[in-house]
Amino acid sequence: MPRLRRGALALAGLVATYIGVLAYPEPAFAYRIQYRQFDLWSDRPIDSSITVVLDDAIRRLQTSSLYTPQQRFHVFFCNARWRLQLYGLFHPGVGGIVIAPLTSNIYLRESDIPHDRIIPPHAGPMADAKERPLAYYIAHEATHVMQGRSFGRFFALTRPTWLNEGYADLVGKGGDFDMRDNLARLQAHDPSMDVRRSGLYRLYHLEVAWMLGHDAVPLETLYAHPPAEKKLLARLREARLP
Repeated sequence: MPRLRRGALALAGLVATYIGVLAYPEPAFAYRIQYRQFDLWSDRPIDSSITVVLDDAIRRLQTSSLYTPQQRFHVFFCNARWRLQLYGLFHPGVGGIVIAPLTSNIYLRESDIPHDRIIPPHAGPMADAKERPLAYYIAHEATHVMQGRSFGRFFALTRPTWLNEGYADLVGKGGDFDMRDNLARLQAHDPSMDVRRSGLYRLYHLEVAWMLGHDAVPLETLYAHPPAEKKLLARLREARLP
């Protein structure tokens, strides 16, 4: 029994240490700048053109009713692969991540700041690269932070993924979304609308955009009473736009 107790205490200590690393990573990042509402850290020097990227990210965030200019966002560029694995809960393929409810820090993968893009984890071009510059990823993850502040830190556990990710995609794209085109893609069984196959949130975005735009459901109401995705999808597959 004492050995089991010591093992349990050691495990608890490791978990607590890891949570501390996630919540307070600043000492592990040598470079820092502050700009408008953003505090940024990086393991490499931060190119001065980041201000242009952040201006665009704020433009996108301003399309959200959750946005207020008083909010601050903490962003960490994990250019070294091991950093993204450590701070991204061992998901090295993500573009960015917020580990809610443990922390509101935003962790981003290796980025090419002068060209406003993340560097994808695979060879070849990134899907929907034009619609998803670096500013998109910053705004997308910052939207998750705002969701936590507005709907509770456990929002990722209490609300459906399609709603959380669809709304973050909607804000991240800042209005760059064609409802008619994506509805047609869904009804034609386009692979880009299959989240598991494409890795894109087009379907989730369509679902949220339909509820907020077509059905005119207020965001707070949608979060309070999200519909069953199965029923929503059935509607979308039969929907027609004028």
